[in-house]
Amino acid sequence: MKHQAISQPQFTDIDGISRLCGDVTVGCSDVAGVVQRVIDSFGKLHREHESLKTTVNELEEDQKLVTDACDESRLLSERALERLEAGRSHIGASLSQISNLLEAVQALTMHVTGFAAAMEQVKRTSQEIEEIADNTNILALNATIEAHRAGEAGRTFSIVANEVKSLAGDAHRASKEITRTIEALEGEAEQVIAKISSGAEDSAAARKQVSQIEQTINEVCDLIGEVDGQNDQIVRNSSKIGEHVHKVQGVLGGFSNVVFDNEEHLQKAHDRIESLEMTASGMFDALVKAGLSPVDSAMVEKAQANAIEIISATEKAIANGEISPAALFDTDYREIPGSNPKRYRTALNDWADKVWQPMLDRFAAADGRVVASACTDMNGFLPTHLSKHSKKPTGDVAYDTEHCRNGRMMLGPIDQHAKLSADPYMMAVYRHEGDGKAYRVVRNVYVPITIDGRRWGDLELAYCLE
Repeated sequence: MKHQAISQPQFTDIDGISRLCGDVTVGCSDVAGVVQRVIDSFGKLHREHESLKTTVNELEEDQKLVTDACDESRLLSERALERLEAGRSHIGASLSQISNLLEAVQALTMHVTGFAAAMEQVKRTSQEIEEIADNTNILALNATIEAHRAGEAGRTFSIVANEVKSLAGDAHRASKEITRTIEALEGEAEQVIAKISSGAEDSAAARKQVSQIEQTINEVCDLIGEVDGQNDQIVRNSSKIGEHVHKVQGVLGGFSNVVFDNEEHLQKAHDRIESLEMTASGMFDALVKAGLSPVDSAMVEKAQANAIEIISATEKAIANGEISPAALFDTDYREIPGSNPKRYRTALNDWADKVWQPMLDRFAAADGRVVASACTDMNGFLPTHLSKHSKKPTGDVAYDTEHCRNGRMMLGPIDQHAKLSADPYMMAVYRHEGDGKAYRVVRNVYVPITIDGRRWGDLELAYCLE
């Protein structure tokens, strides 16, 4: 490959002009990077603003739901109070009837107790009758004995004594029957009294429960009244929250307008700075090509020599069958799953890691001012990179952005301009990505890589003179 010769004229104050032009280009790139970061921050702010608006809208919806729920709860509590008030009179009447029934049970207990006492009195009277009958029977027996002693004169008295004796026997039998009946009634009365006594105890407990039920109903009514009052308070507070939410929405709306307006102005400024950056890079490229910057011209010579070595090694590998033209120019970019930033593979990656990477490492190590050295195809694909930028991914985005650059696709406006250029080389200044947050402004040489008459891409040599 034939490269344009770089002339070395005598330099006077024009050296300062070239340096200043390079500084302007670096400054434009630096400012463009700052503006881009501001735009990115505005983008993040915009996303957070949208998220906040969504949250506020959700808060408003939740507040409406709370208000509706409180209104519904208040209606339910009012209905419950109405039903409780309506039912309280019925419950009170029922409780009153229950109380009267319990009092009747208590009165029945007293009557049954009196009946038991009367039965006991009848039993004692029956025993007294039985004693009288026994005494009468003894008297009748004595009268009969005396009547027999009196003979014919006592016959009439003997008949009366026999009748008295017969009556005494009847009284005695009646007394026995009464006693047996009383004893049977007494047994049944004891069972009835026991059950009534138990019922009386239960009725006393029931009276207590009735009193507690009445108290509980009153407490429930009071609590529902308090809940209704709390619902009113919640509704009032929800209304205030709604007013504040509307105020916040108004503030967010005004803030959104300001953000959009500033973002639009910043984007215009960024576009103008990028245009100025391209212009300054063009001026820088023209100055170097005019031979007005010997330091940069020296770096161009290094880059051209490196490109010649890359081209030679590649053409030799094709001739030896180590790599095919199809693999070299493979554009079937297959995304590596889970990579972040996204990385890709083609049929060229393994061979490039084996052959190109050691050469790129040597190019970078030869000059401490070199920041990066890489081969990029016409689509900005890097099949390999320096060893320090081809580490194994960790999943940490910042680390992987800085140390896992092999397989990346990088094609910015300046890169596209270089791919379209037919010049032997092109100079540019760009922001070299670090960890995705910090950037370093570097100078870059693009030297075309043409294999067997077909443009593959460029060898890039990025360096910093400071």
